[in-house]
Amino acid sequence: MNRIGLWRAAIGFAFATLLSTTAGSAQTVRPLPRPAPAPAPKFVPKFEALAETRLIMEGLALSNYRSLNRLLKAEPKDNETWMFARGQALLVAETGNLLLLRPPRSGGRDTWMKLGMEMRSAAGEVARSAGARDYPRTRRALTGLTDACNRCHTTFRVPVKVAPEVEPKPDAETRATAHR
Repeated sequence: MNRIGLWRAAIGFAFATLLSTTAGSAQTVRPLPRPAPAPAPKFVPKFEALAETRLIMEGLALSNYRSLNRLLKAEPKDNETWMFARGQALLVAETGNLLLLRPPRSGGRDTWMKLGMEMRSAAGEVARSAGARDYPRTRRALTGLTDACNRCHTTFRVPVKVAPEVEPKPDAETRATAHR
């Protein structure tokens, strides 16, 4: 066989091998897997303040604070009173969370957030102390809550002073100028 014949035979052999390999491979080819469906978008809640800050403060914070003050004038004698005081302190603490949704429109957002968290923390301490039925610590914690409230009122020029022994009764002018 001459050289050209050898080349033709080699090319033919290679072509036959390629065809048989391709034909065999075609039988073992699997379909590509379908792509996984895209995950559903993550639900993100939208927090929205509905009530005015003044209503939150008078209806939740101040009313529960006043009741705490009355309940803690003397050491509670029964479990129900301690638990009720704890619950009211927790409602004041949750009011701190609601305040975080209501930063003032006139500025001071970071200060507002810091003071709102201080109120929440101070009220949480009242709740923990009441839950432990530790009267001296609960009274000190109530004083700390009073101080936290007044720090915020002073900072934001709210003309309401919170005091354990005083039942504040804002007049019409005070209500009109209170922070909204």
